[in-house]
Amino acid sequence: MSPLDLTGLIGVALFLLPQTLFFAFYSLLGLYSKRYSEKRGLEAYLGETVSIIIPVRGEPPDYVEMALKRVSELSSTVDVEVIIVSDDPPEFLEYLRRLVDEWSRRLKVYYVWRSEPRGFRAGALNVGLYASTGDYVYVMDVDSFFDPCLVLRGVSLLKSSERLAGVVGRWSVWNKGSRLSEALAYNMEYVVNVLFKARSALSLDIFPLGTGTLFKASVLKELGGWDEERLQDDMDLGVRLYRRGYRVEYIDSCRVYVEAPTRYSSLRVQQERWAYGATDVLLARLGALLRSPVSLVSKVESALFLGQYTVVLLLWVGFAVTATVSLLGGVDYTAKYAFITGAWLFSQALFAAVETYTLGAGLRESAVNQGRMAAVTVALSVPILRGVAKALARARQEYKRTPKGLFERRMRGKGVSGELALLVALAVVLFLVALRKYVLLSLITCMYMVSVVYTLIRWPRDIIGLK
Repeated sequence: MSPLDLTGLIGVALFLLPQTLFFAFYSLLGLYSKRYSEKRGLEAYLGETVSIIIPVRGEPPDYVEMALKRVSELSSTVDVEVIIVSDDPPEFLEYLRRLVDEWSRRLKVYYVWRSEPRGFRAGALNVGLYASTGDYVYVMDVDSFFDPCLVLRGVSLLKSSERLAGVVGRWSVWNKGSRLSEALAYNMEYVVNVLFKARSALSLDIFPLGTGTLFKASVLKELGGWDEERLQDDMDLGVRLYRRGYRVEYIDSCRVYVEAPTRYSSLRVQQERWAYGATDVLLARLGALLRSPVSLVSKVESALFLGQYTVVLLLWVGFAVTATVSLLGGVDYTAKYAFITGAWLFSQALFAAVETYTLGAGLRESAVNQGRMAAVTVALSVPILRGVAKALARARQEYKRTPKGLFERRMRGKGVSGELALLVALAVVLFLVALRKYVLLSLITCMYMVSVVYTLIRWPRDIIGLK
């Protein structure tokens, strides 16, 4: 094998193999989620106090009021206290005082204002944790709410085992009024099956969710709360719990309703933060994960989960190498090593089929939502790459909340974006490989290019700042 052919093989392998393994593995987990069986016969809630921490920073005021309204409905059956931790400017304080005064007649509600909001979101959570008096702690984002059974059954489950630190409910999207949020809701149903139902069925370790997890307050305090150096505080907390020999369990029948982004610009902010946060936790906590008293399979699976965003980095490095070597060598290496390309195509078809089957969705609904998610995911490569690169460089990343409500509607792009740069680069590659009549590489490049074009057409002002 010539050096050029070897380089072409490496390029195609980097480009397609990580994706192939990702889709195949998540297809198998999706099928295995059918074996999930929930624990039955849990005792009823026995009256312990549950402290609900609501961190706020730049949130729409009506969202804060809605969160308190939802908690007040829960307080008729559960003894709850609410602690609002605000990282907002001083001018927000007067509104917060009035709000707490109004709701204190119906609810045990307090607020803490941090004049110096250090430690990202985790810093606010720690303030709420040490101000709380409850035996159990639940972190609630203002755009979310949950079934009361998560507390009613969760407390009973936590009491049943000394080494059980948290109970996670099933995430569901409550706002499906836009193309994007509908596709995200569809995708989330499958992701929950993979990450929670299948893991539970396989006795793998469950990661807690930032909102949607009921914790034992004593365990959180034993760990010193959330790590204020980590941006993705829930994944980091999961590894630290495993290291101490604690577990987290999942209840599928108790739902946590979250708001999905309705605009591409909001999703971009969220995904860059998640990509940075997950990669940062992998780098910072890999040693702790490997030393934790969990099975080898669980360690490997958890490490792969934390490193999921590096698949995007390998994809584009491999694509660049494949295209360059193909043009230099006069050979379409995606066709030369067709066994890799074929496995990649098969894994994507398998993933789509398994997702449709396990969700029980119609073919049209599946095709539409899978197509939307596939297209948007390609465009999201840009913020994901930015997040992964910053984490690998150990650069500090500012915590940016996902815009919601009025703040989301007011967002718009600023000048030339990375997505436009990606589109231009793909167009140049497509032109060059099409001239060489590289049919397979041209089709793959065209597929990625069409995905970015779709995103640009659907959300033009998010990408190029159009009104």
